[in-house]
Amino acid sequence: MRDKFDLKELTNEIPLGEFLKYDEPLLVSRTNAVSGKLLLASEMSRFDTIGYDCAAVCINDMYAMGAKPLLFYDNISCARPKFEYIRDMEEGMENGCRQGNVTYAGSEIKELSDIFSYDQYDLVGFIAGVVEKKKKIGIAPVKAGDVIIGLPSNGLHNNGYVAARRKLYLTKTSMEIYYESLGATLGDLLLAPTRMYREAMEALLNSNIEIKSCVQVAHGGIDKAVHNLMHNSAGAVIKQREEDIPPLYDMLHKDGNISKEQMRNIFNMGIGMLILVAEKDTDRVVELLEAAGEEPVELGLAETGSDIVRYI
Repeated sequence: MRDKFDLKELTNEIPLGEFLKYDEPLLVSRTNAVSGKLLLASEMSRFDTIGYDCAAVCINDMYAMGAKPLLFYDNISCARPKFEYIRDMEEGMENGCRQGNVTYAGSEIKELSDIFSYDQYDLVGFIAGVVEKKKKIGIAPVKAGDVIIGLPSNGLHNNGYVAARRKLYLTKTSMEIYYESLGATLGDLLLAPTRMYREAMEALLNSNIEIKSCVQVAHGGIDKAVHNLMHNSAGAVIKQREEDIPPLYDMLHKDGNISKEQMRNIFNMGIGMLILVAEKDTDRVVELLEAAGEEPVELGLAETGSDIVRYI
């Protein structure tokens, strides 16, 4: 297939010399799909950002573990591949890998006309990285009073597209309408590329500050992400100011008739990454994140004794 379209040759040779200095290197991996977002991209025939999405969500997962990403590989499935769509997706993934300092190791294109309909695509990314075992994020115990810091997202990222499409009755025409309240079309907002948090996370990882836990809000809504941040063993109290929630979510809440509880179960609510640190380290962490170009938000505190997450 790659020969048919004369696509760029990719390398799968990764030098591992720098990891010889690790005491106990761990190979870690993640797989992510962007199916819901890709369905909207297909309807609008816009594939210029979806490849970047796939790479970014995988790279963010690596940094959430404290790992250095090594290689990224993707699989594109469709009924009948179109050169320009495949090219746009691969260029997006190449751009994402470049920004994430990851080797773009391979891309598999599968023609499955008995499964997919015309102009329907599916894109799955696989990533592998290395982390020093004793430095892997998530092994420190959660204590009452630990501070939860959120990093803003660039839209929905990789959550809630099926619900958004159904609740807002999205079509190509409706996604091309400009909304004054949003300052953009729905299509532009919904297809906005996932933010990559490489610079912010590298700043923290190089600071020797203990990051107790870190979770990308990309595998369910913010409520699930907070539970994962607490290792499903501790609780939290969360207070997200209304002014910190982008207007797109207010439209989903009101026009989509979705309750606030359901919103938190489905969407990221404008937060793309959650970080848990000790209270004494909060000011320094915020300072580092701001220096890296982020606008961190202090969302709440950890609570012990139960795994209940309270929203106030």
